[in-house]
Amino acid sequence: MAIFAFVLLILVGLNIRIAYINMKSGDTYTRQVLSQKEYDSQTIPYRRGEIQDRNGNVLARSEKVYNLILDCYQVNSDEKYIEPTVRALVSVFGIDEDKARSLITAEDTKDSRYQILKKQLTAEEKEAFEAYVSTEDKNLTTEQVQEKNRVQGIWFEETYQREYLMNTLASNVLGFSNSINQGVCGIEAYYDDILNGTNGREYGYLNTDSELERTVIEPEHGNTVVSTIDVNIQQIVEKYIAEFDEEYGDGPNSEETNGKGSKTTGVIVADPNNGEILAMATNHGFDLNNPQDLSSLYTESELAAMTDKETSAALTSMWSNFCVSEDYEPGSVFKPVTVASALECGALTGDETFVCDGGEFVTDTQINCDNVYGHGTETLSDAIANSCNDALMQIAFKMKVDNFCRYQNLFYFGSRTGIDLPNESTGTVYSENNMHEVELATSSFGQSLTCTMVQEVAAFSAVINGGYYYRPHVVRQIKNADGAVVKNIEPTLLRQPISSKTSSMLREYLEAGVSGGTGQKARVPGYRVGGKTGTAEKYPRGNGKYLVSFIGAAPIDDPQVVVYVIIDEPNVEDQATGGYAMVIARKIMMEILPYLNIPQTEEIDEQLLYELGLTWEEAQGGRIIETETAETNEDGTPVESTEESIASNPNVPSPLEATDSDDQLPSDDSVTAEELLAE
Repeated sequence: MAIFAFVLLILVGLNIRIAYINMKSGDTYTRQVLSQKEYDSQTIPYRRGEIQDRNGNVLARSEKVYNLILDCYQVNSDEKYIEPTVRALVSVFGIDEDKARSLITAEDTKDSRYQILKKQLTAEEKEAFEAYVSTEDKNLTTEQVQEKNRVQGIWFEETYQREYLMNTLASNVLGFSNSINQGVCGIEAYYDDILNGTNGREYGYLNTDSELERTVIEPEHGNTVVSTIDVNIQQIVEKYIAEFDEEYGDGPNSEETNGKGSKTTGVIVADPNNGEILAMATNHGFDLNNPQDLSSLYTESELAAMTDKETSAALTSMWSNFCVSEDYEPGSVFKPVTVASALECGALTGDETFVCDGGEFVTDTQINCDNVYGHGTETLSDAIANSCNDALMQIAFKMKVDNFCRYQNLFYFGSRTGIDLPNESTGTVYSENNMHEVELATSSFGQSLTCTMVQEVAAFSAVINGGYYYRPHVVRQIKNADGAVVKNIEPTLLRQPISSKTSSMLREYLEAGVSGGTGQKARVPGYRVGGKTGTAEKYPRGNGKYLVSFIGAAPIDDPQVVVYVIIDEPNVEDQATGGYAMVIARKIMMEILPYLNIPQTEEIDEQLLYELGLTWEEAQGGRIIETETAETNEDGTPVESTEESIASNPNVPSPLEATDSDDQLPSDDSVTAEELLAE
């Protein structure tokens, strides 16, 4: 009886002790058990959304990869685990044997539960390990099974690796994201929140019956961004930029241009009827899969000599999108805006003539025309075709400062367009307070003011498309991870700065500029092209540095595509001559117009082929079709258009109501084109 009482007393004491331990440290021991069995909480990473072109071609995606993790504490929980685990690491993953053994046994790592041995392993490499430790083969010996079972503490952490399928293509537009799914530039940065998702979680714990319970919260993957970029047009654009670099890279300014054809060559291709950017590129692209690589811009010795600050600045410059973030004096491509504004405000009727005698003496400054001998008497169409500075200055004086400033603001010069890309510059323009006669004169032909490429494209599109200013954009649709459309990004019509009648007149002038004026090298066989050349002398004046450009549209009677090319400091002896931008624009249009199923409507003239240096086969990109005969009155005159200007629509801001400041974004409550045109 005494023995029974003694045993009972011991059992009671043990129960009291167990209860005390459970109350004091139960959670700790439970976590240790769970950790030993790898049932603790684990993050399930989300997948960042894809970026696609307008046709569904994948440009950027995230592929699942694995980090190889070693739990040294678990390996050391039994001495028998060490050697089989080391052999597995060496055999399957090629880990250095001494390194593996050192991690397991070293004083500072032997109790570590998280040592990353390798990153970004593929699913095949993970499966190879799983096959190595598998005991399902019935032909295995007892020793082999023991060897496999003693491989402990090796597990895989799921993660994703960003992959850019076309390497450098559209790099300035796409941008890239870093290892923590943070967009650094381009679409990746602007749509960062859309592309990112939310991590999931897996919880493992023992319930009150000591049974394993698992709770899994699935990750929410990021959305897919469908861009307006057309991969085929983008490739065409980049091909001709590279061709220009190849042809002129060895020019006299090679050191300044780093062996390229110019300091910067930029091209934008856009749809003028909705603001969609179809292609955007410069000759400063970079490898999206290796965005830290500066070797294409600097020698090994130059890179070695760079400080961290200098390296950071060089990377930032390489990642910058010139087309959106850099402003410059546009030169004569600004003239269509001046003329359209003068017609719209009533300063011109279109019937005027101007006498160009080589320049204007403004206050105390002589401002010359490009033709210092003068163009003589010119019509308004001649002024555009001849790119006459003298006539443009006379036009600006008719407008006066207040109207000129009002219309440059209506076309969003001096303001951000609101394009969905980061770091958009506003450019710099004069206001009524600081614009005097000299500034008015030079601004009229695109000097002394600055703009970005995207500003010029958006403004030119409004000049030719009937007067409608659309916000430029590079994304057209958002889809969820399953491919269902979440949001369509509709074209946004911000205002109508000019009437359809004024726009029609400008199309005629611009066509004359290409067919018989300064833009003749931009003629495209079989198509009616209109456009404007630009030759902007850079500061300080007289140093021989120029930015040459061409902006054009086709077919100019019904514009479907705009192409804008700038060449900043071409790598040639005489930068102001050669028509380099026109030639690039023509080559691009000759390929993209047939691709867009825009047919040829004009007979191909052999003399034109001779002048452009083209063969008959090269000119046969499109299909000649019959043109519709215009309606005429009984007396044979054309029927006037009865198209009603949407300026009368109360939802459209009229020119008189616009009060944008120099740094004001377009209003977020802007209505879509469909809403504006519904009536």
